[in-house]
Amino acid sequence: MKKTGIFLLFCLMFIFGTNLLANDYEFGSKGGHIVPMNMSNIAIKSEKLHFKLEKVKRKYGTMNEMIVTVRFVFDSPDAGEKYIGFITPEGGNEEWDNENHFKNFRTVVNGKNVSTIAYRLTDLIPKDVKQLEEVKKYFKEYNEEKAKQEAEYYKRSFVYYFKVNFKKGENVVEHSYQYDGSGGVGYSDFNYVWTTISKWKNQKVDDFEVIIEPGNAFIAIPETKMKNGKEINWKLVGEGNIDYGYKNYYNKDGQYKVLYAKLKNGYLYFKTKNFKPENEFNLVEISHLNGNHIFPEKTKKGFKFRDDLTQAAYNAVSLTAAELKQLSNDDLKIMRNYPYAVAGYDFSDKKLKDYFSKFLWYIPIGKNVELGEYDYEVVNNADKIIKSRGK
Repeated sequence: MKKTGIFLLFCLMFIFGTNLLANDYEFGSKGGHIVPMNMSNIAIKSEKLHFKLEKVKRKYGTMNEMIVTVRFVFDSPDAGEKYIGFITPEGGNEEWDNENHFKNFRTVVNGKNVSTIAYRLTDLIPKDVKQLEEVKKYFKEYNEEKAKQEAEYYKRSFVYYFKVNFKKGENVVEHSYQYDGSGGVGYSDFNYVWTTISKWKNQKVDDFEVIIEPGNAFIAIPETKMKNGKEINWKLVGEGNIDYGYKNYYNKDGQYKVLYAKLKNGYLYFKTKNFKPENEFNLVEISHLNGNHIFPEKTKKGFKFRDDLTQAAYNAVSLTAAELKQLSNDDLKIMRNYPYAVAGYDFSDKKLKDYFSKFLWYIPIGKNVELGEYDYEVVNNADKIIKSRGK
């Protein structure tokens, strides 16, 4: 069997530098598209990409992780032995939070499970010049000084690689894994690098489909454009609220469009021919309405995200006497029910149901909803204020 020497790198990219590990943002991991390290004569005929948010128990509490499942159909002009590799980034954070940020990686090639060998990424950086040169190409800000810093930062990270025999013509590669996002105050970013599709022979995916299953999470997806200038327009299959809002660019003129979604059931999807992405995919899970995520004032359909009582609800314990005096008992009733509304409680009280229905994130799912520890503080604080009035 002729050996082709093509090495594929799974671009599970880590953002380097300590500036991103500030108190209000912690970088976990990022998913990405497989790319050829050297010039490739293999084209992508089709790709089906599936994102699913799933709750897991961590030492800091229950949180969502992203499960990624991908099915590729590659077109190889010849048969040969291929080496495929994957970088796992959890080592960078492992030293300070002792968590595994990327796990459960599995690969199937042409219907057969493939065993994997692992070696440290630091062995990759100083020894393989060709691979290092390719890293420089798609990490635009890469330089030799950073290479030294990254080698130290990555000292516990691993490259997972395996050897497969591609046949001439179509070859099916399926892989799956899960990773946690990068955490900010009240939200998590689940990023995925897919512009590296351009590294393949045809620089596109002939038939492309992406499916997102957010579960009951409240999510935002910033606009994603293709090389032809067209936007990715997400479709809903199932029940829920989805709508677009417009936000200002940071330090720029103009606005960009963001899709907001809260589903009762089902999924979002996008399907197209000749997929050439212009920018990367980003999904934001919004876990706290008073966090650092900046919302538009309202959506195209008129849905709101917050109002004056939102902030009061989550800061009831710190309200001044003058501020409390301005709040009616009806206001306090709304405040104490915010956590229930966010969790999807189906209110029997028509006033409460009508009030919360103006928010995109309110999707009634039933009476049995789960609140977090902090949510009960919000409820109890509002109840204490009402009780103190003797009413």
